Amino acid sequence: MKELIAKLEKLGFTTYESKVFLVLYQGYAMSAAEVAKEAKIPRPSVYEILRNFAKQGYCNEIHTPTKQIYEIIDTNVIEGKLELDASKAYQSQLINIKGCFNDLKPLFKSKKGPEYITDVELIKGFNRRREQKFIELIKSSTKAILVMNRFDGTISVEADEESKRFYKRGGVVKSIYESNGNFKLKINNKIQNVTKEGLLQLCEEFAKHGEEIRFLNEVPQIMAVFDESIVYISLFDETMKMQDMSDIIIKNKRFASFVTGLFNTYWDKADTLDILKKQINNNN
Repeated sequence: MKELIAKLEKLGFTTYESKVFLVLYQGYAMSAAEVAKEAKIPRPSVYEILRNFAKQGYCNEIHTPTKQIYEIIDTNVIEGKLELDASKAYQSQLINIKGCFNDLKPLFKSKKGPEYITDVELIKGFNRRREQKFIELIKSSTKAILVMNRFDGTISVEADEESKRFYKRGGVVKSIYESNGNFKLKINNKIQNVTKEGLLQLCEEFAKHGEEIRFLNEVPQIMAVFDESIVYISLFDETMKMQDMSDIIIKNKRFASFVTGLFNTYWDKADTLDILKKQINNNN
């Protein structure tokens, strides 16, 4: 019985309410005095609980010539009512959270003093913030994004969708990917090996959405340039654990212009999709 009381308490019932509920649930038509005796709790508390249960639709309140009795309603009805109430409360809480943070977001770090404004941001360790920061940079871009990357990790569905919206805004994405070796990617929550054939197929899909793609046997650095004003650098090192690596965001147009020129140098000597396809066909 104690376990059932504990479970009812998890649903939001008080200890007394749980005891009254269990007595009604097991009984038939009972008076408040009978419920109080069976539940072993004070009668005044039982009266109040029974009145509330009747209002909430957990039991029927029946008036007889001699006394007032209470009868539990159909068990499936109660279960359905509790599920509906929980769903409404959950949805209401979600609405409250979104409404609250819509009002809060404009205030985020709004009083940050000039001494805290920096043109360099460092992200340490392996965490969700890296991906979110990258997505934020895509969202704020309007013209062009240059990417130099190797496939090793997780394909972000959210980043992919944001990139599609960027294309629709008229943005241009140029990517140089590493083509040497086999890689592992988390696709649809499953780690999969990606061969050159798989890499080609994946990139052909990217190209359909508008991404311009070229390949190097080995990319010298994992990085991205956003609108020739912001540079995102991931300091990749095969000898280090992911959680020990760092990412750097540099907001400096002169530096971004320099990195853009460097990117274009590699772009000019990189292989196209057609060249990679021919290489794969020749090897097969």
